[in-house]
Amino acid sequence: MQKKALTIGLSAFATIFYFVIILYIFFAILHIDALKNFETALAFELIGFILLLYFILGNIILKPIKTGFYIPLLITTVAYTVLLDGLNIAFIVTMPNAYFVLVHLILLFIYCIISIPMYIMGRR
Repeated sequence: MQKKALTIGLSAFATIFYFVIILYIFFAILHIDALKNFETALAFELIGFILLLYFILGNIILKPIKTGFYIPLLITTVAYTVLLDGLNIAFIVTMPNAYFVLVHLILLFIYCIISIPMYIMGRR
């Protein structure tokens, strides 16, 4: 049980530390709170963070997903989160709000198309 608690603690710390770094970039470097795409960027960042936290901690706490499905699912989630961060940092200032939302929704849709079948098959 102590090994499981250590794994949960370290995984949660690493994931939250990553999220704090992204928030620092947004607020201290980019001053995102003064931009028009502020709410959209934070909403999609929160979605990415929750997905990442769920798949990392969910496999430890809940019934584990089969390893053959978990590794690709985790890699897909990490790639989605990194791509999301890159899009937010690169286009938050230059892209109009409607296109910004559209790009994020398309990215989330592609992520769902890839990850949902892996998640369902891994839970069986």
